Amino acid sequence: MKVLKGMVRLAWVLSLLSLMGLWSFVYGEGKFSGLVFGDFFYNISNNNSTLKNQNGFWFRRIYFTYDYKISDNWSTRFRLEMNSPGDFKTSDTLKSYVKDAYLSYKKDKINFILGISPSPTWEFIESIWGYRSVEKTPLDLYKMGDSRDFGIAFKGSLGKNGFFGYHLMVGNGEGVKSEFNKEKKYMGAFQLNFTKALSLELYTDYAQGSNQKNYYTYQGFLAWKSKKARIGIQYSQQTREQGAGKEDLKFDVYSIFGILNLSDRVSLLARYDGVDDPLPWGSTVSYVPFNSSAPFNLILLGFDFRPIKNVSFIPNIMYVSYKDVNGKSLDNDVQLKLTFYYFF
Repeated sequence: MKVLKGMVRLAWVLSLLSLMGLWSFVYGEGKFSGLVFGDFFYNISNNNSTLKNQNGFWFRRIYFTYDYKISDNWSTRFRLEMNSPGDFKTSDTLKSYVKDAYLSYKKDKINFILGISPSPTWEFIESIWGYRSVEKTPLDLYKMGDSRDFGIAFKGSLGKNGFFGYHLMVGNGEGVKSEFNKEKKYMGAFQLNFTKALSLELYTDYAQGSNQKNYYTYQGFLAWKSKKARIGIQYSQQTREQGAGKEDLKFDVYSIFGILNLSDRVSLLARYDGVDDPLPWGSTVSYVPFNSSAPFNLILLGFDFRPIKNVSFIPNIMYVSYKDVNGKSLDNDVQLKLTFYYFF
């Protein structure tokens, strides 16, 4: 009998929560949204011979988001993410985790954010690139930062037409993972919006680590955008202290991309990245494992076809050429993908 009563109470609670969610959704206080993208991929060539000719389908991103407006100034967001492993060896079901969970207070041109929220590292760059569905922005792709962090953030703008913008954040430095030490990460992005089309962003961060293994990043990004096209030019440098008298590791990354909208339904995209230093963790990059012992250049070309609003099919090809290591040449990476993307 007690079990039955407990089940009835649980059913009432679940029903009440469902009605509350439906009420807020219908009357505009809350909003559900989602996003999905993935690929059919084929590795024509790879620096790791075991990955050559591998092919298949995978989801690289699934979002389910709920935004709720508490009042004119207060709002909140909760977002779940799931994706395929992308390591070419793990066979597993999709697992979800919390991507965003924050409380926002906005007054005039100042926004205060508490919780797991987007970091300043490449939020603006990604908005100009616009093709996260095809590939991550450079520092994201090369695992030199996190798209999210748990902490406190301030965003806003100053001057006429928002000439000066800023995004400051203090976080755990662990992305969406839990904190396990006392160290913190300090991030700041500063924008100069010269016109509606031309912007410059300067970014820096400092991440504290144990045993004096801190790291810091400097980045500059110049963006130009119009209805017909977008261009972005980026330079980033990251230094990772090794401690115990060891020489610091420095990494330089260059990138330039361009998007051309041929019509409302068709766009062309092209991107070049130059990585001047080997990435010791390169082989652990999901979906695109790089050789960890050689500098490389990356070229990405794609064609975006949008048959209807909110749906894209994007054939694209990625070519990665490696520099010789100790006189030995490496096989290039050539990955062909048909990317699908939709949101609601």
